[in-house]
Amino acid sequence: METNTNAREIFVRNRAKFAGLFERIKAIHHEIVVAGRDVNGHGFDHDVMVAQYAAMISENERVAEMAWVAGLMHSLDRHFPDSFNAKIEECIVLVGHLFSVAEIEEIRVADRVHSRLNDPLDGPVTIALKDADRLANVGALNIIRGGQHRPNIPACVMESLGGLNPASTFKRPASCYDATFYNLEWWDMLRSEKARDLGRADFEYTRAWQRSVEAKFAQVGLFPWKT
Repeated sequence: METNTNAREIFVRNRAKFAGLFERIKAIHHEIVVAGRDVNGHGFDHDVMVAQYAAMISENERVAEMAWVAGLMHSLDRHFPDSFNAKIEECIVLVGHLFSVAEIEEIRVADRVHSRLNDPLDGPVTIALKDADRLANVGALNIIRGGQHRPNIPACVMESLGGLNPASTFKRPASCYDATFYNLEWWDMLRSEKARDLGRADFEYTRAWQRSVEAKFAQVGLFPWKT
């Protein structure tokens, strides 16, 4: 598969412009891995992907740069829940000279609220970051990340294959298979047409993956489940 040259140019340009932050975020993730801490599906690869998506769907070039920076830092709240404010300040100072005070605050806000539901008051950086995170949270790689994020639940519950287990909730899915149904809900939350265009194939991939799991169990006589 050929790389998206426009997206590659965004990466090369921003990695150079924000090199100090890029290397610091990379080092933080390395420290997490070396320390033996759980990545929980939020590794360096995820942060860079979110940064790229955020820049690609932003409404203009300046917002794209701000969203790219916010994307790089958007997992800090997960890895440092008790020291998030200090950690983001440690990182954001590396790009402080490249943005106005107001722009830096927009980046901070986006990283604070990116995991919340859509809000009519969301600014353009936050909108881009929320949509980007949802795009990165669906598709082939996300099947693996879902297992990393919840390594202590079953891959699936045979009795409820073909739909969502009644016991599942967004925060407590009954299985990794069930978690993919919640990933599909991101589609209706995407606010950018660019995001929908980029994500359409991955949402369909997830639906096809669900069907393939069902087919695998049907092949050995276990789907649909019958007592």
